[in-house]
Amino acid sequence: MRRRLLPALLALTALVLVADLAGAPLGPLRGVGTAVLGRVERAVAPGDDEAAERERETIRLRERVRRLEDERGVAGEEDELSTKGADSVTARVVGVDRTGVSGPERITLDVGMRDGIRVDRAVIAPDGLVGRVVDVAEGTSDIEVLGSARAAVGVRTGSKGVIGTLTGSDPTTSHDADELVVTQLRRDRASVGDEVVTLGSPGQRPYPPGISVGRVTSVAKAPGELTDTALVEPSVDLATLDVVAVLTGPTERDGDDR
Repeated sequence: MRRRLLPALLALTALVLVADLAGAPLGPLRGVGTAVLGRVERAVAPGDDEAAERERETIRLRERVRRLEDERGVAGEEDELSTKGADSVTARVVGVDRTGVSGPERITLDVGMRDGIRVDRAVIAPDGLVGRVVDVAEGTSDIEVLGSARAAVGVRTGSKGVIGTLTGSDPTTSHDADELVVTQLRRDRASVGDEVVTLGSPGQRPYPPGISVGRVTSVAKAPGELTDTALVEPSVDLATLDVVAVLTGPTERDGDDR
C-alpha cells in the first residue's frame, strides 16, 4: 500500500512545483493537494496501533534479555554449589520472614514436596551452610537459618577440630546482630581466623560434617569460665542469598572429615 502511494505523492508534488513556476493560480490546487497529501501522509506514517505494537515488542525483548541474564547468573551460581557428592535439589529464595534480633530467622524456597524436599535437610549456598528445612508444602519450603533463636549447630573449630556449639546469640557476650557465637567445650583452643565447620548429625540429618559455617573474628576468655566463647562471621551473607541447594541425601565422607 505504501509503495503504491509514494509515486503518487511524488507526482502530486511535482505538479504543484510546475504550476507554481508557470504562474498558475495555486489556491484550488493547494487545497486539493493538502487534502490528498494529508491522507497520503496518514497512510504512509505508522499508525497508533503499529507504534503501540512496536512498543510492546520492545518491552517483550527487554524482558527476554532480563530473563536470559537472570538464567545465566543462576547457572553460574549452580556451578559454584559444592554438595560433596550428595543428591540435591537446586532452589531459589522467594521469601524472607520472621526477623529476630540476629536478623532473618526463616527464608522460603521455591521447591517443596513435589521436588523431593523433606524436613531436617541441610540447605547450602556456594559459600557454606544456610540452615535446615523445617516446614515443607507442595511447592515451597521454609528454612530455619543459622543465627535464628532456636538454631543450635554442633561445630568444629580450627585445625584441631575442637568441638563446640554454634548459636545466634549469647547473653554473656556482646556482638553484632550478624555475628554467630561458638561456645567450645575446652578453653584456649580457638584463635582469630580459625575456620568453623559443621560437626555432623547422626545419619547426616540435618547436617553433614565439614560444611563451612564461618570464621572466628574474636575470642572472649572471661576469668573463671571453663570454656571459650568465639564470635564468628558467617560464611553466607543472607542479605544477598539467591541460589541454594537442598541436600536430599548424604554427602561422601573423605579423609578431611573428622
